[in-house]
Amino acid sequence: MQAQENRAVQRKQSLDVISVKRNPYLVDYEEQRRLRKAVNESSRGSREAVRGRSRRPAEAMNVRSRRSPEVRNAGNRRPAGVKNERSNRSLDIIDIRSRQPVTGAETHRRPRSVQADRQRNLAAAKKRRRKQVFRRKMTVAAWMLCIFMVSWLVLLKKGNASELKQNDSSQEMQTVEEESLDDSSAIIQGLSAKKFKEHPAWTEDFLPVNEYSRPGETLPEVRDIFVHYTANPGTSAAQNRSYFEQQKDMHEASVSAHFIIGYEGEIIQCVPLNEIAYAVQTRNYDSISIECCYKAEDGSFTQETYDSLISLLAWLTDAYNLDINHILRHYDCGGKKCPIYYTEHEDAWENLKQDVAAGKKE
Repeated sequence: MQAQENRAVQRKQSLDVISVKRNPYLVDYEEQRRLRKAVNESSRGSREAVRGRSRRPAEAMNVRSRRSPEVRNAGNRRPAGVKNERSNRSLDIIDIRSRQPVTGAETHRRPRSVQADRQRNLAAAKKRRRKQVFRRKMTVAAWMLCIFMVSWLVLLKKGNASELKQNDSSQEMQTVEEESLDDSSAIIQGLSAKKFKEHPAWTEDFLPVNEYSRPGETLPEVRDIFVHYTANPGTSAAQNRSYFEQQKDMHEASVSAHFIIGYEGEIIQCVPLNEIAYAVQTRNYDSISIECCYKAEDGSFTQETYDSLISLLAWLTDAYNLDINHILRHYDCGGKKCPIYYTEHEDAWENLKQDVAAGKKE
């Protein structure tokens, strides 16, 4: 009887080992089932059988610990399908924009979309850079325009101030001259007020003092009076006067005259009679010069210009006590053909001087 129980116990232990090899996770469950069965049969079994059964968990644990690595890892093994599914899942491509897996057909189009996105990003970046460069250029242009406007306003203000100052000085001089006309002992432009008030009608528009057209130096004496022509047919007296003034900025030549007579007969005084003018290089310090405008190609003067010239020469020769032989052409000092009509027509020049003599005050 005892031998049968021992064989039964051994058979159960061998079954336990087989079950462990088949499924190690069912060992505890089988053990609990056997314990419950042993309790139910405790009344029929002996104490040794119960003690033998109580040692079976330890033996089962030993059996479990003695299992081969293949048996121990059997529970961790997964079906081949699961492993392949995991490996296939790792190869899935996720579309970042849609957050959805990309199918096999879409994977072939993926590089094209990435390249297109890259090109679009580059185009957008270039567009932003162009806008930034355009804004910078516009800002620089705006600043340059502002600087130009400010400079122009400053120059305009200075020009207006100088013009206003010059007008004030001219008006003040005219006022002094008008007041001096009443005083026979007064001196105006180096002449007595009595002689000065007899001059023909003219407009005083003095050049600003500068080293190129009106140096402001004193004229020591007047020995001769020179007649010139402007060498610019069709230009007015005002235009030639502006040309004289522009020399202070242009610095092209040192040129001017005391008087300019227009082709309509108007007379403009550019330099006071007691100052030198840049007209005849070797005679600037002892002469007075008169520029005459003209229209004709041969350089002849209009009748209005001629009449004003005769009256001005007659007054000057009287004011400085000169005879008609002291009326000279620019040609007579240096050989320059000026005035060209009267250098080519000597008889016309002699007639001019005779007309001046006839117009002189007896």
